[in-house]
Amino acid sequence: MDFIVTTTRDNQEELQGTAQRWARALQVPVIPRDNWNLDKMKREYGVDAILLASAQGPKVYCRKHKFFYHPSMAQLRIENIKKGQVDYMAEAMDLRPGMRVLDCTLGLAADAAIASYLVGPTGKVVGLEGSELLHFVVQNGLKNYDTKDADLTAALRRIIAVRADAATYLATRMEEYDVIYFDPMFETPVESSSNMEPLRDLAYESKLTPEIIQLALKRAPRVVVKERYIKYLRDLGCTEVMGGRYSSVKYGVIQK
Repeated sequence: MDFIVTTTRDNQEELQGTAQRWARALQVPVIPRDNWNLDKMKREYGVDAILLASAQGPKVYCRKHKFFYHPSMAQLRIENIKKGQVDYMAEAMDLRPGMRVLDCTLGLAADAAIASYLVGPTGKVVGLEGSELLHFVVQNGLKNYDTKDADLTAALRRIIAVRADAATYLATRMEEYDVIYFDPMFETPVESSSNMEPLRDLAYESKLTPEIIQLALKRAPRVVVKERYIKYLRDLGCTEVMGGRYSSVKYGVIQK
């Protein structure tokens, strides 16, 4: 995806240094905002997206949506876990303190945040993200976003965000994990998850295949896949499917 860096109209001078640092790190041009309209800037420079330096952190304006970091449903899920309610992803992954977790589809890191909270400071959570812009925004959020829940904030800070696609990472890195997790983006969005639509403009699209599952099983004894359709999970080799009776998604488990 081609993109440029600029600033908000407000505080342009104060944010110019931030924009220049980001542009150098990402090796893309930084364009003075002046009084430009963002859509006009995209057309003028022939880019798909604009990374905007703002007082609230990085924001991305892409084809149809704008995107900024937020922990999605992680806060509510942690509140429910503290109340003793079941989190089906955590149950499928069999998360316990001290475990090493690899999330191969980091996205907004909501699932990684739940894993980080449950494995605690003695555990380790690594999240892979293939999209350069999504990785940049989410990595910044993990380092700087403050929540009302100190436990969630601490969990976010512990996540290690790596820019990589799962197939390459699993084939070339020798680290071992207790569980590896995949949440491939559904071809048909879940209606209740329409707030995730901005991710579709930025997402790194890579089909999850049985070959990638086999690579994962070389690095962990347990692999978990999130999907809408049980047949898809069975085709990937899942021998156990977990999830709420009325849930729109299920979690398939493959054990070595």
